Amino acid sequence: MTRTARVNTMMRYINNRQFFTIAELMAQFHVSRSTAIRDLNSIQELGMPLTATVGREGGYAVMQNQLLPAVQFNSEELKALFVSFLATLNTQLPYLQNRNTLTEKLLAIASQTQQDDLLTLQELLVFSHTNRANTKLTELTDHAPAMLKTILNACLTNRQLKLQLAESTTITVWIRHVFSRQDAWYLDAWDLTNQRLQEIAVIAVQKIIPVSQEHTLDPATITAAIKAATPEPNVVINLKGSALQQFRQHPHPTAPLQFLDPFQQTAKLECYLDPTDDQKMLAFVRWFLYLGRDATWVTAPRALYLATQDEVFHQMSALSIPLYKNPEEDARQEALTRNADEEDSDSNEK
Repeated sequence: MTRTARVNTMMRYINNRQFFTIAELMAQFHVSRSTAIRDLNSIQELGMPLTATVGREGGYAVMQNQLLPAVQFNSEELKALFVSFLATLNTQLPYLQNRNTLTEKLLAIASQTQQDDLLTLQELLVFSHTNRANTKLTELTDHAPAMLKTILNACLTNRQLKLQLAESTTITVWIRHVFSRQDAWYLDAWDLTNQRLQEIAVIAVQKIIPVSQEHTLDPATITAAIKAATPEPNVVINLKGSALQQFRQHPHPTAPLQFLDPFQQTAKLECYLDPTDDQKMLAFVRWFLYLGRDATWVTAPRALYLATQDEVFHQMSALSIPLYKNPEEDARQEALTRNADEEDSDSNEK
């Protein structure tokens, strides 16, 4: 019996008996004392409230009126949950270990026929991040940065954190968003000291310290400060057709899309881009070129236009064809070629 199956069976055993001892669990499930205690800790983490009494006749009991409700899934619901887990495989999501144990539990509560169906779905379905050679394989790249889960758990209590970065640099921030871009995780954070937005790579965070309650600022005050400090958009892009499809695959991390018609066939993107930040300019240019020809500029800083031309020129320079065509030179070359062909034809006739 796997650990997941044992824990599930143990939960039903506890529900039925109401009062039990460690010794009873050891005898019933043929496990050691340490394993029984570890399983009990897992059961309590899942939400079953237990009380413990000490002494010769001591043991555990389930708190009255606090039994876990029976949860049952039909076949279609099991498939929906299982497929959603498959679709997120190899995408560097947080809580990876929890997702894997959930998948095991789904299989544990399924009948043999349902298990066969789920495993067949795993072989059939291939998503964008699925390893086609082995659909069951979890890539090493599926593991998100270790600090990501820590940051998310801390934000559930207080989104104002002190972040220790490289070289002992510490900044105090309010986390606005946590987003993924090109298989890397970033923090969209408001620097409470310098009063500016910052984009921080999660992998650069070495340690976090929650801000104490007495020093925590009102979120409404922070939101107002961000709104006042946010510059007006200086980049506007129109999107349609294939560009919208590309955008859905890789949306802009911080700017929402505004649809211009009720059928969502055309849209525009407005955002601010710092013309002096070369790294962000290049990243934006490459993302814009990825959208394709159905994405067109409406307005942008001159530096962004030049950066786009620079990137295109760099990509084209590797080709062996001329980058720019001269119509007059092309016509002249064509006439010379035609005359040479006619002379060769006359010589052959003679």
